[in-house]
Amino acid sequence: MKSAVLFAPHDIQIVEKPEPQATPAGYVRVKVKAVGVCGSEIHYYESGRIGDHVLRSPMVIGHEIGGIVEEVGAEVPSSLRPGTVVALEPGIPCGACTFCRQGEYNFCPQIQFFATPPVDGAMQEVILHPAAYTFVADPLTVEEAALAEPLSVGVYAARQLNIDSGDTVLVIGGGPVGLLSALAVESRGATATVVEINPTRIRLGREMGLTIILPEDLPSSFDGDQVLECTGSAAGLQLALRAVKTHGKIALIGLGASDQMKLDALTVAQRGLQVYGIFRYAHTFPAAIQILRAQRTRLGPLIKNNIAIDDVPSFFAQRHYQHSLKTIVTL
Repeated sequence: MKSAVLFAPHDIQIVEKPEPQATPAGYVRVKVKAVGVCGSEIHYYESGRIGDHVLRSPMVIGHEIGGIVEEVGAEVPSSLRPGTVVALEPGIPCGACTFCRQGEYNFCPQIQFFATPPVDGAMQEVILHPAAYTFVADPLTVEEAALAEPLSVGVYAARQLNIDSGDTVLVIGGGPVGLLSALAVESRGATATVVEINPTRIRLGREMGLTIILPEDLPSSFDGDQVLECTGSAAGLQLALRAVKTHGKIALIGLGASDQMKLDALTVAQRGLQVYGIFRYAHTFPAAIQILRAQRTRLGPLIKNNIAIDDVPSFFAQRHYQHSLKTIVTL
């Protein structure tokens, strides 16, 4: 089967690998049909690392997955039938550590997360996946189902901040996670305003029916109940502090350079701000899929740029990812 493998920075190749054989009990054999390209893949391609996660051996990329069930093992729920469109949660926790027992498995130190060295990702034609982390996504397309993973970040952040009906929320950054986070905010009855500087992202976000403005157009009187910072930039963090109300909440979603991600601790203390670190997600996929089902007519800008797996090496080599909001690799 074809697999997209990152061997080293600036070296992605399409490799033939053997397909998995028997499907174990509790597992599902999935034909992978759509994999979203995430910023993490770009980081690994450009530098071979994200923080402490360093590429030391060849790794299959991809962790935003939509597929079709091909076969099920024993002890798998009847809802996971062959032919079903599914979204795959890419992090498989140990289930036994303190964090797992508390339901916070996104912090599990033993989690096996797709396309995080040394764990292979899912940009390959077939994978075996635990049924517990395989979610029915019908009637979504496989491309739409692949959005459940990035949307889960926004769902998790909205839960952590307890965003509620009537709240005013600012989302800083109109990339895929920012735009999907705005949908997560709206799903809770709150009002979302997105700040972005890239003209293409502004246009596509507005095509999704979202309110998107330039930073300079944000009223000085804006008093957000919550702010979702999705850029990881110094400018984004400064804007978050300015736009959040006293005793409001800020979610740090974007991951930037450590020397850029600094908050004025004095301002945080004096204004009684609550700052939340958002790392991946837990227990979010069912809610994310429900949002995608409800908002299908708005997802077009996120799924219209598709490439074949054979084109992945040239896509990265020519840095086409710099010119698209979201790219879906189809298999």
